[in-house]
Amino acid sequence: MNSPTAYHQLGRFIVTFQHLEDTVNNLLVLLSDTDCSVVRILANDLEYGKRLNTADVLFAYFVDLRANIGDDAKVEFHKLMVELRELGERRNDLVHSRYNPWINVHGKEGLLRTNSKLRGKKGEREEVEEELQPEAFNIDIQRLNEAAIVLEKFRLQIIDWLYPEL
Repeated sequence: MNSPTAYHQLGRFIVTFQHLEDTVNNLLVLLSDTDCSVVRILANDLEYGKRLNTADVLFAYFVDLRANIGDDAKVEFHKLMVELRELGERRNDLVHSRYNPWINVHGKEGLLRTNSKLRGKKGEREEVEEELQPEAFNIDIQRLNEAAIVLEKFRLQIIDWLYPEL
């Protein structure tokens, strides 16, 4: 089997992130415990960071309504939202960059990522370059996968809280 290329890994990161983002939307529906169509309409009007803030607040409210759930759950959920925000920033950097084919000194093909940002206060344009070999995406993809596992645990826990066994 051929090794994945940097292009493949970039696509893998983006698609994996989309699944994670959809899971956040599903979590908003669960936490709202109402008409899922209404929640999805509202969530689609929010940018990713605002959806994370909303999920964080809804989760805290959800936990506060249930006396048998400790505050530790809120702390852990908030940590997850912080991690998801960082992953969202990484996704934005990757999506809004320019890419050129690049070959390292060992002759291995990769990508040269260039991202420009305007720094308003300084009135300067900052340009960042990153040399990306296929394995450079491994840490990002691992972080996505780990966040997805934790998010799924919270989703299942919320379902258990909503529908406890009798």
